[in-house]
Amino acid sequence: MKKRIKRWYEKNEYLNAFMNLMQDLSIEKQCEIAIDMIIKSSEMIDRDYTKIIQDIASFDPKDYKRWYDKNPNIHLAIESLRDLNEEQREYIIQEFTDKILNSHNIKLEGLN
Repeated sequence: MKKRIKRWYEKNEYLNAFMNLMQDLSIEKQCEIAIDMIIKSSEMIDRDYTKIIQDIASFDPKDYKRWYDKNPNIHLAIESLRDLNEEQREYIIQEFTDKILNSHNIKLEGLN
């Protein structure tokens, strides 16, 4: 049996859980969260917004196979997580997980 290679985000249990949470959202909510993530992550690493716009403009979903590749905003938001260091990534994951859960009025007892 061939062993499946984990995707980059599956290697971190919190990032993987966040990805599963994002995947279950409506496309509209995914886009809303994605745009906020792009802005937040870009501010954290002082990324050039001109480059972001060029990345979105040159996006071709036929080049990708993952669920988040179907929309350029979502693709860019998820890929921007790669540019962050571990601490920054964890901060973004926590902030946007909280935002998603709060928007669904889900209360998790015992978690931060």
